[in-house]
Amino acid sequence: MVEAMNLATILHEEDVLLDSSVDTKAALFAAAAEHLSRTTGVASEDLLKALADREKLGSTAIGRGIAVPHAGIDGLSTPAAVIFRLARPIEFEASDNNPVDLVLVLVWPSDKRSGLLATLGAVCRTLRAETLLRDVRKASSRAEVRQMLDEADGQATSRPSES
Repeated sequence: MVEAMNLATILHEEDVLLDSSVDTKAALFAAAAEHLSRTTGVASEDLLKALADREKLGSTAIGRGIAVPHAGIDGLSTPAAVIFRLARPIEFEASDNNPVDLVLVLVWPSDKRSGLLATLGAVCRTLRAETLLRDVRKASSRAEVRQMLDEADGQATSRPSES
């Protein structure tokens, strides 16, 4: 079994985008593809298509204003991510019907999909912590958000899974 990667090793401070003005899911995916293209070297069109194709299978919103769009990418050598804190929530077809204001976009080498699934599970558990959500929504800097995520990631990996 492949272990989950720590979010801190994937998400860098420059990958934290605060108060983004994107106002639709399509605009969000386009902005994520552009950002991830710069950090991975993969064409933004390929990233956008992979994210959109995955979303067609069902919404990646996990509730409570959070979405975790993700995709396996051919030719990608290492995982990459970008997190958006939106200036205004957007519709994301969430099962709880809440709009989304925090979006973590994760791309993964398509030949290492089991690592993606393990990491997604860990990320979703981390992002569901009420205190973390409140603090990320109030954070004043990229560094502050990154530190919060690092600390939450460390706590999530050091304690047993909750059912």
